[in-house]
Amino acid sequence: MNSINQIGLHALEKLDEKNYLHFDFPLTENEREQLISDFSSGNIVHHRYLPFISFEIRFHIYHTPQKTDPKSCSKKKADSKSRKITLPSHHDALVYRYYGAVLNHLYSNYAIEHNFSKIAVAYREHQSGKHLSNITTAKEVFDYVTLFPKAWIIKGDFHHFFDTLNHQHLIDNLLKVFGRDLPNDWKRMLRSITQYQSISRKTLERQLHVAKVKTAYRSQQSEGSRSRAYVNDLQELGKLIKGKKIRLSGKNRVGIPQGTAVSAVLANVYMVDFDEWLAKRCKKFGGLYRRYSDDFILVLPQNQLSKASVKNFEAEIIERSQDILHLNIEPTKTKLYSYEQDRHAVILLPNDEMGRQKLGKIDYLGFIFDGVSVSMRPKSIYKFVYRGRRKIGKYITLLRLRSKVKAGFSDSDIIQSQVVLRYVTHFGNTKRDYVSPPLSSAIQSLRSLQQIKEMKPETLQGIHKGITIRYLSTEVKKPRSSMLGYALRAQHTFDVDRPKYRVVIRRQVLRQIKRNQRKLHQGRKKYNS
Repeated sequence: MNSINQIGLHALEKLDEKNYLHFDFPLTENEREQLISDFSSGNIVHHRYLPFISFEIRFHIYHTPQKTDPKSCSKKKADSKSRKITLPSHHDALVYRYYGAVLNHLYSNYAIEHNFSKIAVAYREHQSGKHLSNITTAKEVFDYVTLFPKAWIIKGDFHHFFDTLNHQHLIDNLLKVFGRDLPNDWKRMLRSITQYQSISRKTLERQLHVAKVKTAYRSQQSEGSRSRAYVNDLQELGKLIKGKKIRLSGKNRVGIPQGTAVSAVLANVYMVDFDEWLAKRCKKFGGLYRRYSDDFILVLPQNQLSKASVKNFEAEIIERSQDILHLNIEPTKTKLYSYEQDRHAVILLPNDEMGRQKLGKIDYLGFIFDGVSVSMRPKSIYKFVYRGRRKIGKYITLLRLRSKVKAGFSDSDIIQSQVVLRYVTHFGNTKRDYVSPPLSSAIQSLRSLQQIKEMKPETLQGIHKGITIRYLSTEVKKPRSSMLGYALRAQHTFDVDRPKYRVVIRRQVLRQIKRNQRKLHQGRKKYNS
């Protein structure tokens, strides 16, 4: 077996512990070993890829109003946004992990040979084995900006990157990276990614309900007995699809799903010609080009390009992206900045309507550089604040109700406590009256009260410990579980080599942690009084 296959098999050494519901059960250890055997023997060419299951998650994006705008309020504004998540089956996810590891190795070798190995930094490891991240990349870019007395910065992103990848362009570049024709198992894998079929979770569950198909469980005697799947086996799935009990989407014609272990590497392969071209152009000007998935940035010394030249270069990048990659770089989202070291300032171009310069901030990979300091993006801080407030608020409510339960708080008391005085309109007459809660709310409150009555002290201690680790402790208990752990890693990384800017990331998070501590203290004081 050659070394390339060994790289792929090495990626299969551990099972994926994700236990999401799909057409197949999560893999057992025996099933993982069977997949490894199939790769070793070549039988993987007969692997049956299953349809993807999609669903949407909704989240809020918070915007901080500009301080220069007198009409803006002090509060952050929120926009609701949705993101489509597309999940492969459990078996397919492990198969994609093999191909992702092998392709990442082939891509890295190709990038080295063509002198653009440092360009794409997402989902890769450096040749030294050092892991590249958004933190290390942002540090590299900001340090490079401050090398020059004056520099241009072009920042942009590819619109709907994964969703709009052209399949023929992807295949052509994959052949370049592979260096020969694709083996049959690779062709099957690529078809499963480019021409995949899918069904939304809501639609699937509705169709299974109509077909009177219940969620399947593994037998109690087998390994992983608590695992679930939508169907008992692939034979049942085939019958449901053939009998049109499950109606899948048509075959996909453009783009690839984002969530598989091979998708990110395929996206990097898609960009090889563009990355090589832009890397050469930037090197000619003594500049820097980095791309993190669909997010790219260029740093160019101003003594090499005039303002007119850099604007033409920006337009050329947008045009080439459309003509060669079939991808759109939205001009409205493309930012051009000017960094001036003597003023410690970042200027956003063009000037305003009055011809005045506008101070700007380079927002890159979760960090902000304003010419003076590097800080964490306000959206990230606000998310930490928002979640912390909610968790601490719920914890205070739990403590308050628990103390009342100990004092003899009854079921009728909790219903009465929800009766509120409100303005009520009845036959055109408005007056203040006491309003009882909806029945559903009352029932939920009674359930919560019963849970509090039955709650063990160690359960309460566990809740307190989790909140402390994430939102209250000024010492890092679990580096991967707290915002402070992330902030300290970022602070340490940015502080290396004494940069020409201040790093205030640690201070940002510690300030919020102290506010969380005050909130908890005030809440306890209130219900204890």
